[in-house]
Amino acid sequence: MQPLSSMGVLLPTRGVLVYAKGAKPRVELNWQMAETAERTGYDSVWVGDSITSKPRLEPLAVMAALAARTHRVKIGTAVMLIALRHPVHLAHAIATIDNISNGRIVLGVGAGRSNNQMFVDEHAAVGVPITERAARMEESIDILRKLWSLDNVSNPSGFYPFTGVTLEPRPVQQQVPIWISSNWVQRGLRRVAAQGDGWITNVPSTELFTQCWRKIEDKAGELDRDIGDMRRCLYISVNLNEDAEALSDGDQFMRAYYSTPYEVISKQLLCVFGPAQKCIDTILRYKEAGADYFIVRFASPNQMEQLDKFTESVIPSLD
Repeated sequence: MQPLSSMGVLLPTRGVLVYAKGAKPRVELNWQMAETAERTGYDSVWVGDSITSKPRLEPLAVMAALAARTHRVKIGTAVMLIALRHPVHLAHAIATIDNISNGRIVLGVGAGRSNNQMFVDEHAAVGVPITERAARMEESIDILRKLWSLDNVSNPSGFYPFTGVTLEPRPVQQQVPIWISSNWVQRGLRRVAAQGDGWITNVPSTELFTQCWRKIEDKAGELDRDIGDMRRCLYISVNLNEDAEALSDGDQFMRAYYSTPYEVISKQLLCVFGPAQKCIDTILRYKEAGADYFIVRFASPNQMEQLDKFTESVIPSLD
């Protein structure tokens, strides 16, 4: 199959815990999906992140295993909450995994939300006041890039003071691409414009997608930064069953995943639950609006079945 240069698959690093219901999670499902995605031509596989708020397999460990088990697909985070980690530690881990993968890592990052006590508690558990998460993230991005490319790096002030650090190994890539997530959040969109190699969003309408991108362009113009090569990535949750079954299946998934019903979640992030043509039409609308990369998450307990359906019934209609 011709490689799908703009399509990635989110692996169920949380789903295997959710559906295990306290038993040993099916960790191997992640390898099976990644190997299938590589064999059938997808460009990338992705893992999510959280520590205590939405428990899942630890993303850096999973990425290292994926790097050893695959040969072509890019391996990304969608998205990593980097305020939860010290940037020196994170830079070392990502550089190591980039070496294991021979230069296939994409670091998708986000600030996360603060609208639930579980997010506050998660940050507190690692000693980070949640009100500092955005500023820590922005400082971390700058530190990561310096550590990946320079010797004797110092950061004399800020949240992470250190002096004279030289990182080994360096990444295989000259710089690991950093894709930054944001929906309609002014500071977030400015961050994308100022620091991003790519933009990840899951806004639930093409109109909002266009508004966000125009804001990023405006901010980049103010900063005199060329973003002509910036990837515009849409993160989309799909269930390809027939309408009633898809809605029921998807609602159960969202309740298990976020403790929030579909009718609430669907107003915040893009969900397409229903037959393949519905998904095709949605992706083509976003492509017309300017999206040039897609990360697909399957909102279903039947991950391999959904991946097969997507490959067979959606992909052929997208080019």
